[in-house]
Amino acid sequence: MKNKNLLIVISGPSGVGKGSVIKELLSYLETIELAISATTRKKREGEEEGKDYYFFSDDIFDKAIKNDEFIEWCIVHGNRYGTLRKEIRRINNKNKLGLVEIDTKGARKIKKSFPDALQIFISAPTMAVLEERLKRRKTESNEDITKRISNAKEEIKKIKHYDYVIINDSIFDSSKEIEEIIRKRFNL
Repeated sequence: MKNKNLLIVISGPSGVGKGSVIKELLSYLETIELAISATTRKKREGEEEGKDYYFFSDDIFDKAIKNDEFIEWCIVHGNRYGTLRKEIRRINNKNKLGLVEIDTKGARKIKKSFPDALQIFISAPTMAVLEERLKRRKTESNEDITKRISNAKEEIKKIKHYDYVIINDSIFDSSKEIEEIIRKRFNL
């Protein structure tokens, strides 16, 4: 892995199990590392600088944008989040592949900066399964679930921009499928 800027992008609608699949993948595939995002959001209790996020002031975030330090950034619930170029370099310098979990808009932005990035979309088997998973989480209201399902339908329209689509029936099987793709793509 001598090349720099080696990056894997994983996207998919809320509730498809992206985080669970990534957590499983990270538990046994030592050649990847999840990129830490920068944010202007206030640090929550128990969070650590450089482990959970890089916590930036608005001024520092503005400077990073001006200096083209992000491969992508966006505003979520009034706070800014972004993936730093130097974060991907940090991971690559450890001879690892950078992994970013991001929405479809962020994935499109990354594709401009990293056209060779491996882009994987994770989907639920059906919309009914996705809705059931969201309900089972018991973290969203019915109104929020309806909005997330609507957003998922829009995100699924973007799968043509991805290299691979994984239907998440099983966290273990999906992580193994992604592992196989990574090993093949990066000759591991």
